This record gives sequence, structure tokens and C-alpha cells, in this order.
Amino acid sequence: MAEEESGVALENDGTNPCFGCGPGNPRGLRLSFRRIGDRVEASLLTQVTMEGWPGRLHSGILYTAMLETANWTVYGVTGRIGVPVRTSPLSLQRWVPTGMRLRIAGRAMPKDLKSLTVAVEPASSDGQSVATLDRDFVLPNAASSSKEWGMNKSMRRSRV
Repeated sequence: MAEEESGVALENDGTNPCFGCGPGNPRGLRLSFRRIGDRVEASLLTQVTMEGWPGRLHSGILYTAMLETANWTVYGVTGRIGVPVRTSPLSLQRWVPTGMRLRIAGRAMPKDLKSLTVAVEPASSDGQSVATLDRDFVLPNAASSSKEWGMNKSMRRSRV
């Protein structure tokens, strides 16, 4: 399969405790990410344990999943860890019922060599947008980001 169709899985350290993307966090979202062309995507199945209003996804859970997607988009597109410097408010376009599967996509838009903006948009299975946000990042040099952020060789891209 071509990369455009299947994408490239972005590996995550199995011991990462992150609420959003930690694969072993039993109470977390356990999001996993793929680079598909110029975007990075994750899938989130909204569960009843993620409710705010009865039968509706809590907007804080959606916001967290979107922030994680923005962060992983920077890494997936640049191979570097970005430092977030601005995040827009969540623009919720419709309620998300629990039980729905969302496809959350992030697209990076470079500003210059040291910064970029990521636009994030989750969509339902019928392709309808449910929300938007954007997040600005600065990109420290690769050597300092690896050392300061504890990135190691286990965080790499792999073809699946």
C-alpha cells in the first residue's frame, strides 16, 4: 500500500503514563497516531465513561484529544517536539454522542523555520466536523529538544 493510503504509525513508548496517549494508562484515552500524507490522525471511540451531559461526550475530553493530536502532529510532520505557545479556544460545532467514533486530524502549517501552527479537526464517521482549534508551536533545535524533553530512540516512526 502507498503511504498516502496506509500511513505511518508513530510509535510511542509503552511506559508513557500520559492521559492522552499513554498506551498503558488504564484510565487514559490511549490515542495512537498515524501520519497520512501531510496530516496526523487518531481515532477516538467516545465511551459512556467520558460523558458530561447524559449521552454526550464531555468537551474537556474532546479538547484533550485535540491537544494531543496537535502535539503529535508536530512530531509526526517535523520529527521534533514543539513547545506550545498559544492554543485557540475550542470551537464546538455540535454535540458528540457517546458511542460515536471520531477521526481527529491535525495539519501543520509552517510559519517559518522555527515555528508552525497546527489546525485540528475531529469528524464523525460521516465526515461532519464536530469542532476545531488551532495551536501555535515553536521548534527548539533537535538536540536540545531530545535532551530536555527526554525523547529517546523508542519514540520513532515505523511503517506498518
